[in-house]
Amino acid sequence: MSEIKISNMELRDLKNALKTAKDKRIELIIHLGENVHVLLLNGEDDLSVLEGISSEIAQQDRIIYRYGKQITMLNASTQQCSKCLQQLVGNAKFCGNCGTLNPSFVDPDTEHKFCGGCTEEIDEKAAFCPCCGTKQGAV
Repeated sequence: MSEIKISNMELRDLKNALKTAKDKRIELIIHLGENVHVLLLNGEDDLSVLEGISSEIAQQDRIIYRYGKQITMLNASTQQCSKCLQQLVGNAKFCGNCGTLNPSFVDPDTEHKFCGGCTEEIDEKAAFCPCCGTKQGAV
């Protein structure tokens, strides 16, 4: 029982951190847009200030991706189907009750690589990075 409470507290904390990271990202995007507007109004072509903001947005994207991944893993530790809430057996790919895909299923034979764009560890066969969207193999 105490493990479930700890997991629920940890899940709540992760969701709050995820919301904070998303809010920060929105603020950065607004800031980026305001800077673009000023540059266009003034006819300036120095984009260095935009590159810094864009870099901060990319950092927030990585944080958001990692929080989402942690939340998925924590939800998986409850071993319940996200649709029908029935217990899942082991590392089941699908729910034995309703057939819903287990979003936290991890194929033990999956090989990983690092994204050329954001350096997140991703599935070796991924055509695009699930964190930053960078096309793989053409980086």
